[in-house]
Amino acid sequence: MSETTLRILSAIVLTFVYVFMIFHSSFYYLEFFLFGCVTIYLGLKELYAFCKREDSKPFFGTGLFFSLLIFSVYYIQFLGLQFQVTPPSYILELSKILREGFHPVPFLLIALSLTVWILQILKRPLDGALFSASATILGPIYLAIPIGHFLLLLAFPFGAYYIFLVSVITFMSDAGAYFGGRWFGKHPAGLKISPKKTWEGYVTGNITAVLGVQILNVTWEHFSGVKLPIGVIESILVAFVVSIISVMGDLAESAMKRDAKIKDSGSLIPGHGGVLDLADALLFTVPVIYYYFLFKGILGYSV
Repeated sequence: MSETTLRILSAIVLTFVYVFMIFHSSFYYLEFFLFGCVTIYLGLKELYAFCKREDSKPFFGTGLFFSLLIFSVYYIQFLGLQFQVTPPSYILELSKILREGFHPVPFLLIALSLTVWILQILKRPLDGALFSASATILGPIYLAIPIGHFLLLLAFPFGAYYIFLVSVITFMSDAGAYFGGRWFGKHPAGLKISPKKTWEGYVTGNITAVLGVQILNVTWEHFSGVKLPIGVIESILVAFVVSIISVMGDLAESAMKRDAKIKDSGSLIPGHGGVLDLADALLFTVPVIYYYFLFKGILGYSV
């Protein structure tokens, strides 16, 4: 079976799982939470594998512990924001405290930094200390915080649509760039990180992202009967900008793999590679889309 066929079949299976988690809200979106935890675990294993050196390596257990704590904070915040299910009163109260009173994510990052340096001083040699500590701290920032923003984005009144919006932009950008590069690619983009990527591929990815969003909007409004809070011009601009951000996410992971001299982050997903190979762009685009609509709402526009 060719790599392209594997890539398409894997994408179809993952799409069904993805859609199920977004719309299946029974038992307080527990499936989404567990899927996020598994993704963080697998992604962290891949990321920390990039960071192993002869004289240092990240503290995997510490990074995983704080990553899951941070993601759990976002999950509790999400339960108090979403509209689909009603959690117990104590969860709602805790969610309110974590949103309006004590903000634990900065606290947890500071605690992570202190913990890592204490472990480094007590258990590791001086050589490689800076690399070991910074790589450990990178894990929760690169993985747990962006994945937590999936939940915050889903909590918007049009949250399910926004998840589809960012997913369509991100995956259509990637698919368009992949096939555009294979079919039309003649002019290398000149990037040392990904020397095989072409300008034709990037342009095709950008165009397919814009067209994909227009198809999504028409389809969503037709079947839901609800007018979306984003117009044609705005959706084109959002798709164009976020498509570029998507490329940056892909290149960021490519830079890490090249530094680690690894072709793929893993082999878990046929045709795609590892978890980071599939999710690298979303780790950049989801927070961007979230803060775009958050600031749009702050300015008084409908979201």
